[in-house]
Amino acid sequence: MFDSALRFETPATGASAALPGSDLPAHVRVDARLKLHVDFHAGATRLIERHEAGAMRFRFPRAHGRAPEAILVNIAGGLAGGDRVTTDIAVGAGASLAISSAAAERIYRSAGATTTLSTALSVAAGATVIWLPQEAILHDGARVQRRFSIDLAAGASLVFGEMLYFGRRASGEGFTHGALRESWRVRRDGRLILADETRLTDDFSNHLLCKPALGAHVALATLLFAADDAGEHLTMIRAALPEAGDVECGASDLGGLVFIRLASPDAASLRASHIRIAAVLAGLTGKPLPRAMLT
Repeated sequence: MFDSALRFETPATGASAALPGSDLPAHVRVDARLKLHVDFHAGATRLIERHEAGAMRFRFPRAHGRAPEAILVNIAGGLAGGDRVTTDIAVGAGASLAISSAAAERIYRSAGATTTLSTALSVAAGATVIWLPQEAILHDGARVQRRFSIDLAAGASLVFGEMLYFGRRASGEGFTHGALRESWRVRRDGRLILADETRLTDDFSNHLLCKPALGAHVALATLLFAADDAGEHLTMIRAALPEAGDVECGASDLGGLVFIRLASPDAASLRASHIRIAAVLAGLTGKPLPRAMLT
């Protein structure tokens, strides 16, 4: 059902000069580059191109009649300052793909260099994508830049979710300082429909854990639901949002795209709400959640 037409792997390369803000040479840092292209052919979604370089891999568990699932695996065990991960995924017309990850992504304290993660997703007409990786955990002192660029054709359907935790409260580790820059760009038929920027820097505990900013919230999640009739489901989506408890959230119709953001002082509560809402959104596309998110 999910055959590979082309697969190749290359080792990561890099210069030996030290990275800015680090005493480590560039060649010992992660420089992972992933590319995946699937298309609909002969009645099934099929793998057209797969490229893996560096410490990241795709794994494809048997789908048993479901849409194919791609699982992201970091064989380096985490990311640190100066590491880079670039992911480029294209889903052809009529194809379906679910994407998740094998475990939470840990981003460790940095000596000054920034961990950079860039994701580009292209979804053609009639295609359906469910993107729901495990959470990213920022250790105290992490410096991170994340970019998400999503291009949707008319008739494409998408559920795209990301979770972000500041510190590891259950282990007694907060997030007192560090930096996060996050950029979201979503286009439909070439027209920009979402541009969202987040910048958190330096003294996190004093500047951001206050009422005008994040308050007590140390876990954030973003969910996107894209479809030609996405706005028509806004009332039902809002009904699925938690009305009480320790998760604050909201949903907005941006015209073919429903944008949902959640925040909580408790990571477990946020994760449970995130998955529950994602299941509702996936149901609107007729697809199940990735199995990795159900364990």
